[in-house]
Amino acid sequence: MKPQLLIPNFISSMRVATLPLFIALFSFENAAVCLALLVFSAATDYFDGYYARKMAATSKFGAYFDAATDFALTAGIFALFTLNGIYPIWLVILIAAHFAQFIVTSFFSKKLYDPIGRYMGSALYIGMALTLLLPTQATYLFVQYAFLGFFLVSLASRVISLGRRNTKN
Repeated sequence: MKPQLLIPNFISSMRVATLPLFIALFSFENAAVCLALLVFSAATDYFDGYYARKMAATSKFGAYFDAATDFALTAGIFALFTLNGIYPIWLVILIAAHFAQFIVTSFFSKKLYDPIGRYMGSALYIGMALTLLLPTQATYLFVQYAFLGFFLVSLASRVISLGRRNTKN
């Protein structure tokens, strides 16, 4: 494997490596450092793709690995929030369903128009940050239902895009 292909995957791996640290710090109620870890994770999410494109080091494996690390981190953090009574289990299930619909629809078509889905990772990062910054019931409800709305619109846009693509063929 070419060395330049390993670098974006290594950058993606750093997101998963932050999860145990986030869990430990959250248990000590250290929201400020948890927020710093989220910023670091968001930066790695940006730079893995940036580096892969800049250095012509993109690969199908890398794209799926990036999505899998995003899923592992966000699902892990929301599972932690759920275990601490902040969110209901359906939110973690919805995050898993979003990842599954991305994987399934990507097998049917490489590029699907999904104006919401491409921002889902950002929405999840914002939801995690809001949970840490504003730990109130109003925030928790906002995050839950905002994500539900994002999920439904993203699912609808993927289904419509896939349907349009199939009618053209």
